[in-house]
Amino acid sequence: MVRKGQAMRNLSFGRTVHLLDVENLVGSARPGTREVATMMTHYRRRVPAGVMDQYVVAVNHGALLTVGMALTGVQLLARSGRDGADNALREVIMLDHLDARFERVVIGSGDGIFTELAAWLAGLGMLVVVVSRPGALSHGLRRTAREVIPLDLAA
Repeated sequence: MVRKGQAMRNLSFGRTVHLLDVENLVGSARPGTREVATMMTHYRRRVPAGVMDQYVVAVNHGALLTVGMALTGVQLLARSGRDGADNALREVIMLDHLDARFERVVIGSGDGIFTELAAWLAGLGMLVVVVSRPGALSHGLRRTAREVIPLDLAA
């Protein structure tokens, strides 16, 4: 007999959720469509993905159109205000029971605001990977992540 916890863990096996703060990954609060497409090309080259992976992308409301035009097949969240995109991703982390649905979480941001949440996810048994531009990664997030993948858009 399979217990409920085992069944939920089986649903997460091999699956990854990619939580992307596009503004942080591109290095601009109002990235253009071409910049976002270029960033995503580099991201996909550097970060392994499976067919069951899910992408959650967050931006401020002013970048919604350009990011939406550049990316397809993602869950796109928009939030206004200071740290709006960060707060939208934080809500996903805290409320969407990621540990029950995914084995690994990739945080595409270098912002220190994700440090405690990354530690919390690791404590739930998730493999936490961080993708960040060189020089844009907070020390706390670097220490918390199991793996750090640099995203050099100039390469």
